[in-house]
Amino acid sequence: MYRINFHSTVNLVLALVVFSTTGVSDAQQQVDEFNPEYQKLIGQLGDQSYQVRERAHAKLTGIGLAARRELIAELRNPDLEIRSRVRRIYIDLLYKDFELRLQRFIDDTEGKLEHDLPGWDLYEERIGSSPAERKFFASMVRAEARLLGRIESKQGLAEILQERTKQLQPYGSYGPTIPQIESIATVILGAAEINSSERDSLISPICNVLNYSPIKSQIIDKPDSDVGKRMTREWAEMAARSRNKMLGLMLILNYGFEQSGLTVSREILTKAENFSTSEQYAAICAGRFGGPSEVELLLPLLSQRRLVHTWSTPQAGGKLIKTQLRDTALIMLLHLTKQSPEEYGYRFSRPSAVYVYEVYSCGFTEDEHRDKAHAKWDSWWTKNGKQWLEENTKSALPSDSK
Repeated sequence: MYRINFHSTVNLVLALVVFSTTGVSDAQQQVDEFNPEYQKLIGQLGDQSYQVRERAHAKLTGIGLAARRELIAELRNPDLEIRSRVRRIYIDLLYKDFELRLQRFIDDTEGKLEHDLPGWDLYEERIGSSPAERKFFASMVRAEARLLGRIESKQGLAEILQERTKQLQPYGSYGPTIPQIESIATVILGAAEINSSERDSLISPICNVLNYSPIKSQIIDKPDSDVGKRMTREWAEMAARSRNKMLGLMLILNYGFEQSGLTVSREILTKAENFSTSEQYAAICAGRFGGPSEVELLLPLLSQRRLVHTWSTPQAGGKLIKTQLRDTALIMLLHLTKQSPEEYGYRFSRPSAVYVYEVYSCGFTEDEHRDKAHAKWDSWWTKNGKQWLEENTKSALPSDSK
């Protein structure tokens, strides 16, 4: 079986960038095995004639990695011109060879060859090995070969992932950056190999990166089968089930992951014992993505008086607008039942494509206004709720189920 050794290729490419003068190569110890023709060409790289140097450079590039040992032996040549050209030739050849090997991996759709890619076994197990999945993984290797190797070794992985995630933040020491989705996906893949407590510490910084507009624009319009989008969705679902579930729910809403939003909000709202700000975002997922079933799911939240937001606007005449969890639940119920929030006294609510209504705007300045809104809903629901559920549940059924 043909074995593709990616570890050696990747490590050589990376090592040459910061090549030092320490150590002696095997090639230097085996001078007797050097090809005299290749050595002559390398010597010509330092010729006084520019044309001679260029011809030698082109010939060595054409010879390729067959001249590997001779090139390695001259990486510390005292002649600056020779040393510089040898480094350029060698690194260029390694990258070309690396790309050829990656392409061979991509083309091996039936998995007949053995590929020594760091992290491939984990990726294949968790993500898959379809042609599209292989192509995406090849891009991950290009972007994060070193990190994939550390993920495979697992040594100090939690700290390594923390540091790499910090580097990927859009606003760092050197101004705004746009990380590659392949880099984010590599961190997400590695997060599967650490414990839940260590993984929880990655939720906030990874969600922060994924919510960055330039990153979001790379992913959101891709088909659901796209690997980067799938990994983003799976991360959002995992985050929504963690201790910091609000960030996962916000990610689901920002990307419009409808089925994920319904699944996770149902889990949260049916199991919740102590309601909090997180349940507010679960209620919004239910309101944005749901139907008649979510109406019944939201009804218990109408008794929850926990304050989740305060806000001020000149329209409020200097008074604070306070939003309780039950206020968010009510405005989502009005959305699902196609009623106007204004008719229920929501004077400050602001529509939102992501949150249905901006989360901070769904409150009241006075408790009496809030009480009137909830009393009006109670009256409407008592009078119309049963009939509304029957009619809308029936209309929501697939045609072959009616």
